[in-house]
Amino acid sequence: MRALFSVSHWRGIYFHMVPLGWALQAAGHDVRVMCSGPEPVSRAGLIPVPVLKSFDLMEGERLARAEALCPPGGPPAGAPPAPAAGRAPGDQHAPFDLAAQQESYRRALHANLARNCDAAVAFARSWHPDLVVHDLMSPEGVLAAQVMKVPSIYYSLGLFGSTEADLHDRSGSFPRHGVHGWDRSRIEYALDPTPDMMAPDMGRALRMPIRYLPYNGPGVPAAWMSEPTARPRICVIWSRSSTAIFGAGLPVLRHAVEASLATGAEVVLTAGPEEAALLGDLPDDVRVLTDQPLHLLLEHCDAIIHTGSVGPMMTAAGLPQLILALTDDGAEMGRRFATAGSALVLPGLASGIDDVTAAVRRLCHDMDLREAARRVGTALAEHPTAAEWVPALETLARTGTLSAGDAPSAADPTSRRNQ
Repeated sequence: MRALFSVSHWRGIYFHMVPLGWALQAAGHDVRVMCSGPEPVSRAGLIPVPVLKSFDLMEGERLARAEALCPPGGPPAGAPPAPAAGRAPGDQHAPFDLAAQQESYRRALHANLARNCDAAVAFARSWHPDLVVHDLMSPEGVLAAQVMKVPSIYYSLGLFGSTEADLHDRSGSFPRHGVHGWDRSRIEYALDPTPDMMAPDMGRALRMPIRYLPYNGPGVPAAWMSEPTARPRICVIWSRSSTAIFGAGLPVLRHAVEASLATGAEVVLTAGPEEAALLGDLPDDVRVLTDQPLHLLLEHCDAIIHTGSVGPMMTAAGLPQLILALTDDGAEMGRRFATAGSALVLPGLASGIDDVTAAVRRLCHDMDLREAARRVGTALAEHPTAAEWVPALETLARTGTLSAGDAPSAADPTSRRNQ
């Protein structure tokens, strides 16, 4: 079988798909990954096909933030400041035409999507896949599957339903390639690692629960991680995307560090090199790790604080979490995840030190949070593994259809948790 993966250039969105690629390769199948940059894919042990071109989606987020800061009727002269690359509104002071910049961004985005759709179709026609697996933001993969008349699978990163997948054809590429009337409601199959107690709406798609095996890139765990500690250890994440959208001056992140230290916890802060440099001097009780794969660290942590990305939510599913949501998506995903009782959610742009300190105290001492997190981790472990799904995917590629009866048996969840 030839399995073609189509992924966006946001590693946090497609890294969860890597174990399925491993499982298919281990079963003797050919796997290719259409992507924009080959290095993250090849370092994961998969074969990249770098025919797609990346696009700065952070600019769209910065423009949305700028629009939110505008008063009704548009910005006055000189405000809001221009959201240039890597800087959020508030970091610059040159006036700009928000509407014109939004229109320019849309045109560039649509042109990029059209180019990627053409490239994806061209590669699919030359390689002849039997099955296409695509991520949250890769309409190119859907189009390639439709043109080749082979099945496609939406692989959710967790918590996002099939009708929420960002698979809009903004460029008109689908009808240009002879595919008419397709929209997200027509997704037929969805691999979903979300714990069943908070499973999203998959519309008419067959939901295919799959074990979430954390992969956040290659790395080596530091020796001190496995050393016993008498204090609770809290992981705080400062992501590149947070800085790219909101700038470096986010007080809530420093509040999180200060509140964690005030409880007597050891703090491990993970950040990119640039973000770490912006922190300045930190207390000795704070360990700073740059580009540390999260799954290698959380095994040795007692709780986690982050800004609402689904990747950390899922990777840390068995731990109590404090979500300092910065975006509307982060707030909504945090709300969904918190329905299981294992997470606290605060508005990251509006929470002061007292709010964060109270939440961190609960994070460290609330046994109900810890027990709920244990239940969430157990629910994840009861999902079939990627390797267990391979025979069903072979059936789908061979016959073009799949039913709930083709799913891996869940007869022995106890043994599955031990795998």
